[in-house]
Amino acid sequence: MDGKEMKIQDDTIRKLFSGTKIKAGGNLKYRIMQQIETESALSIKKSKSKSLFPLIGNMLSVFGVMYALIALAAMGIILMGGIETLQSLTFFVPVTMIASVCGLFLMISIYDDKRRWKHFKEN
Repeated sequence: MDGKEMKIQDDTIRKLFSGTKIKAGGNLKYRIMQQIETESALSIKKSKSKSLFPLIGNMLSVFGVMYALIALAAMGIILMGGIETLQSLTFFVPVTMIASVCGLFLMISIYDDKRRWKHFKEN
């Protein structure tokens, strides 16, 4: 069979099957697009973020809170005991506690980000 005979056969088969086609309703396209939009809205979208950004964001937020708390503690101690109390244990003990708690929180959040990133890369 050459190309012309194949084309004639294809045209004949198309004519035969054209009468058996089921015509779709007018709103089929609308329903299909609505279904696609609904599925895309309900599906979980994976965010594509750099692995360095969460680390920097965590560090900035934790250090910002830490320094804000230290500044508040310093202002409170200055108001209660004067400027001389900044060189005493009354100031250094709360600052050390604030810094250690914020450091521990930063360590836990970095570990959690690494664990999530590892889990995200597996899926």
